[in-house]
Amino acid sequence: MAYRWKLLSPMVSAAIVLIVVTNYLILHIAGRPDASASELAWLLLPIALPTTIVVILVMSSLYHALQEVIGELERGRLDALSQAQHDPLTGLANKRLLQQRVDQAISRFNRGREKFAVLMLDLDDFKRVNDLLGHQSGDELLREAAARLASLVRDTDTVARFGGDEFLILQSTVDRPTDVRRLCARINEDMQRAYRVGDRDVRLPVTIGAVLANDDLGDAADYVRAADMALYAAKAGGKNCSRFFSQEMDALLQRRDRLETDLKLALATGEGLNVHFQPQLAADGKVVGAEALFRWTHSEFGDIAAVEAIAIAEECRFIDILAERVLRDAARFARSWPSLSVAVNMSPAQFTGSRDLAAELGRIVSEEGVSPSQIELEITERLLVTDEDDCEKQIASLRNLGFRVALDDFGTGYSSLNYLRRFKVDRLKLDRTFALNAEINESVAIVRAAVGLAHSLGLDVIAEGIETKLQERVAFEAGCDAVQGNFYAAPMTATAFAAFLDSQDSAAA
Repeated sequence: MAYRWKLLSPMVSAAIVLIVVTNYLILHIAGRPDASASELAWLLLPIALPTTIVVILVMSSLYHALQEVIGELERGRLDALSQAQHDPLTGLANKRLLQQRVDQAISRFNRGREKFAVLMLDLDDFKRVNDLLGHQSGDELLREAAARLASLVRDTDTVARFGGDEFLILQSTVDRPTDVRRLCARINEDMQRAYRVGDRDVRLPVTIGAVLANDDLGDAADYVRAADMALYAAKAGGKNCSRFFSQEMDALLQRRDRLETDLKLALATGEGLNVHFQPQLAADGKVVGAEALFRWTHSEFGDIAAVEAIAIAEECRFIDILAERVLRDAARFARSWPSLSVAVNMSPAQFTGSRDLAAELGRIVSEEGVSPSQIELEITERLLVTDEDDCEKQIASLRNLGFRVALDDFGTGYSSLNYLRRFKVDRLKLDRTFALNAEINESVAIVRAAVGLAHSLGLDVIAEGIETKLQERVAFEAGCDAVQGNFYAAPMTATAFAAFLDSQDSAAA
């Protein structure tokens, strides 16, 4: 509307003036048909001269209005272009602009061998900030992190927000790999400084993956993928570090991509997927339960470690499909052995969001004809530190529905007494590495302290990973209620488990 008025206002004014003048002239000329040319000129001069001046002024106004409109349109175009190329939260370049500049750097490298590097950064444990302090605080921290990164690079470099808590840096004019290492070191050092979020100091170091310009990579997408691979490798080796891309990483990532595709297909068809069961025994040797363990045999790569397959399922967001499959198999197993409890591992990813997890799991076991009281859900200490309030509610809902809850891998994580007091669970599972001292008396003392703590809180204790007679002795002398491990039996199919129970019964007879 503003544009229209600026253009129409002088045009309307000019039109009115011209209409008035034209009518005036017509009347005067018509009233003096016998007037000579000189008489008509003197007759028209008093009105024609001012009219000409008015028209010139109006046209000048129209010209300036048009120039102003063109300027506003250009500013609007530039603002729209800037918004399309920059992240609205941090003001950094976005993924699109970064990719354009990487493509330009590739062209310079191909023409004149001008080297560059692409770095991908990830804020370690950023999700915990969002979960504990809220998304508004998380956004505040991201803006501060973006400002820090921008201050650490040169004007010729580009810092971009790739998404979430991931950032990309295009480091231009790299003379040698040490230039990239120095930048990584500066970033790691500076980003470790505490952020002030509300009334808290939060430390979020970064993990970095970097790739140097080389002839084996093609476009910007290849460089981003390579930097992501290096970041993935750096995370696997620990946090607050950096790692350079190598061709070996490429081979590993191609394998992972293949596994991702094939696992999704296997979950749809069931091919190669199994659930094995490992017995849990009381001190008298009686089998009192079993743990359901996921197994995947790949057609090309053979047996895939469960931890790798589960990590892929979590990252690719089909962990719920995998978890339901394992729970249904465990419930069918429990239906066949109503005197046994069956333990099922839970992924922290299943506790995210506002879902009613208890209702979902209750529906599954109900459809399989099993009581929730026969199913024990194993959670890890890692879950307890993500969102304490929500986690506490979820665990309470699961137990209220009848599920038993066990705290798995105790002794490897935070092992805080506050967690045991706050989060009401039914059983503590001591990790196999909890007491590995060669001196049996010392081992018994350590395990006995943990067992005494658990029993004082009303918890059963099971020691997992038992592989020797000595470890069994330590567990039972310390007061563990049950044991589990390859010393008794490796995880096995449901059919083999039935045969194992028969052999146990025969031996007891």
